[in-house]
Amino acid sequence: MARGSQLVRQWNLLLALQTRGDGIPLRELADRFDVSERTIQRDFETLQELGFPIEHEADEQGKRFWRMPHDFFRQGPFVISLTEAISLHLAEEFLCPLAGTHLAEGLDTLLAKIRKILPDPAMRHFARLDEILIVRRTGKTNYAAKAHIVRVLELCARERLTVEISYHALWRGEQYATRVDPYGLVFYEGDLFLVGRSHRADALRVFKVARIHEANHTNDRFDRPDEFDLEAHFRTSFGIVRSQGDAIEIAVRFTGTGAALVGERKWHESQRLYEPDEVSATLFEIQSPETDTLIATFRLSDVTEFKRWILGFGCAAEILRPDWLRSEMATELAAAARRYAPPGASA
Repeated sequence: MARGSQLVRQWNLLLALQTRGDGIPLRELADRFDVSERTIQRDFETLQELGFPIEHEADEQGKRFWRMPHDFFRQGPFVISLTEAISLHLAEEFLCPLAGTHLAEGLDTLLAKIRKILPDPAMRHFARLDEILIVRRTGKTNYAAKAHIVRVLELCARERLTVEISYHALWRGEQYATRVDPYGLVFYEGDLFLVGRSHRADALRVFKVARIHEANHTNDRFDRPDEFDLEAHFRTSFGIVRSQGDAIEIAVRFTGTGAALVGERKWHESQRLYEPDEVSATLFEIQSPETDTLIATFRLSDVTEFKRWILGFGCAAEILRPDWLRSEMATELAAAARRYAPPGASA
């Protein structure tokens, strides 16, 4: 039997015993988990060796009922379901970039309580459940070093206090100080961003917290506009970058594996997908001879991150409209092709 199946069964045995304080017969457990009574007996022996107080009592006919001690629910460790354990494991992995900040403290405290009350041998025994589910990420920002800054920003956003920050603008290559009215924080793809009104720009701006070198709260209060909605603010963005302009419709033709990849996921809430035979020839004038084709439309107010996403598809993606975006993409692709040209090749 696979090691993972045994661990899952033992975990669910603990849950069953916890939820049935009057005890459960061995035969009932064997039927529930579709194994022999001897297998359940061996599981009990393993769990007892790990420190779980499993015991049994016999009725007048000598039938044994297995259970936890009568005071287990009040004094002993609690057992969460496997689904709950996996959810906690995933939450811990997803919040890993925020480890060391107060935003992750709640989960850290809960997990620490669970680890403290469960016997150490049991923790090591069930730790192998993590081997069947991991979270993969490319790169990681250490926000533990920004713990004080994160706390100040969250406090000021909650209390509506203006904050003074020192910020490094990566693309402009400059560092400057400004006051910001913080409207909220956004956790996006492993990074934390501050959204608020910059006094320096007198406009709404998005600041990457990793680039904030200092943050100090002031005693000056601000009024966040009643109509501002942090979630709605990024509705026409393809990521975290958002312009103040109106959303425009963008049409893209995907072919081959590009069509398959786009079709299996909703990349943006405005996304609409069309098979070639669902649209007229006049709607998308640039035709494709390929049969494995999918046309997608998006409504976006900023194309910075969208262009990087499209470039990742290489020749499997083609901007159909608007014309100015198609022209921009053609220029960028031509520049990339020149960079990869062999030495001495004509431009």
